Amino acid sequence: MTVKPLDETICLKQYLSEKDYQELQKLEKQCYSYDKTKLKLELDFKIAVSRNAPSGLKEINEFFYYVDEQLVAYLGISSFGGNIGEINGMTHPDYRKKGVFRKLFTLAEDELKKRSFKKVLLLADGKSNSGPTFIKSVQGEYEFSEYRMKYLNDVTFENTASVTLRKAREVDGKEIVRQNTIYFNMPQDAEWSLEQEESENKSTFMVELDERVIGKICVTFTNRTAYISGFGILPEFRGKGLGKSALTKLLRFIIEKDINEIELDVECKNDTALNLYKACGFEVLSVMNYYKYDLQGR
Repeated sequence: MTVKPLDETICLKQYLSEKDYQELQKLEKQCYSYDKTKLKLELDFKIAVSRNAPSGLKEINEFFYYVDEQLVAYLGISSFGGNIGEINGMTHPDYRKKGVFRKLFTLAEDELKKRSFKKVLLLADGKSNSGPTFIKSVQGEYEFSEYRMKYLNDVTFENTASVTLRKAREVDGKEIVRQNTIYFNMPQDAEWSLEQEESENKSTFMVELDERVIGKICVTFTNRTAYISGFGILPEFRGKGLGKSALTKLLRFIIEKDINEIELDVECKNDTALNLYKACGFEVLSVMNYYKYDLQGR
């Protein structure tokens, strides 16, 4: 009996194509059907960015593994500021424990080194068995966990006249970087670009009290969904209900656009933020674990 050898192909890209997007959605559904794990692949965000992307290949973010022209494994690199790289991916259940994902990871490791990321995080769903097993095999160390939350309860918004939201301008860049340092420990020499945000369908709003900036909040729109991020109130203004006022104003703004798919992430240990989001109608969907990966010793 003659056994036909498998046709195995690895494809590397900077941006997703529409075809990639469809194939990845299919593979994601196959993986979820098998082990009911959630993946933070950021596909909607990535395809939105790709539609406005220049041609050429400057960086590699997307790693695909095909067998007989079928996508069986994927690894993606994401970076949302602070020179931090995040890696997430998936392998078709029939191709796990065969070294397929490790081949992609080795290629991604070379790319991460070229880009000199200050920090690399490997992501795995809290219910996953295969993800943590792989991460342990490459000596990743647990760092923290986040809840993915979704707006599910239609709450009655109270009178929120105390603060106002103003769309950020280029001149707000230094203040945005300063607040990112306070809230998220991002480097003080980081850069913020209005043009870059707009290319990603993202908007930052400055939270103001009596025309004084006291915080900020961001929203990214993709395919009739909204993702809230980068939210913070300066320490001296906390505990006064101003965060809730800002969040409810943004929710009203989003819902008025006829968008009801609204999600966000919050660190599991941040009880104050977690309680705020629950009070505003959000519920926990899943838990994502983050593991630190040391590139320096490789």
